[in-house]
Amino acid sequence: MTGFNALIVTGRALLAVRHVVLQICLLLALTACSSPRELAVSQQDFQALINRGFLSPRIIAINLPVPAQANLYLETPQVSFSDSRSRIDITVSGQIDVDFAGQIASGLMPVVLEGSAALVIKADEQALFLDRVAIKNRQVTAESGLIQKLVLEALAGVVADALNNILLMTVPEDSPVSAFLKEYQNQKIHYRIEPDHIVLAAKQRDRN
Repeated sequence: MTGFNALIVTGRALLAVRHVVLQICLLLALTACSSPRELAVSQQDFQALINRGFLSPRIIAINLPVPAQANLYLETPQVSFSDSRSRIDITVSGQIDVDFAGQIASGLMPVVLEGSAALVIKADEQALFLDRVAIKNRQVTAESGLIQKLVLEALAGVVADALNNILLMTVPEDSPVSAFLKEYQNQKIHYRIEPDHIVLAAKQRDRN
């Protein structure tokens, strides 16, 4: 009888252990499903992707507040990661020309824009876009002081609006970022900025 009772106790203990193990496995599985899949990209590698994926020069037509039309020719943006976890710092060089009501043409003038932007990542398009662009500093080199003053006064807000939703890069197909976006193309891609790298994170889309 004692041996039989011992077998019962042993059997119950094994069942209890099995139950605990199953619970742990289930918890681990749920954690794996709910945790984002992440990819870290260094600032240097991120810039290299932009150098390959940005179409340069990018021509942007700008309507200035004065009766004038401007064309902005942008070279490849240079990016850096600051303390913000959601915005990148950008510096864009290029040239701008202004046509004042068809009467005066400025000719090409060197321009440098400095500011920051958020990112929109579209995995299904293999593309990254600038969003909520803010221009903090702008420099224009012009022979005419009046033209320089008019352009500088108009550039900040107008150019920031023109840069919103601009394609920052089409991700090169042979890069780890491209492979990551392909693997999670049906999921929403978030990101966060660290001091020396950007982290992409894939999360399940809400079903609601």
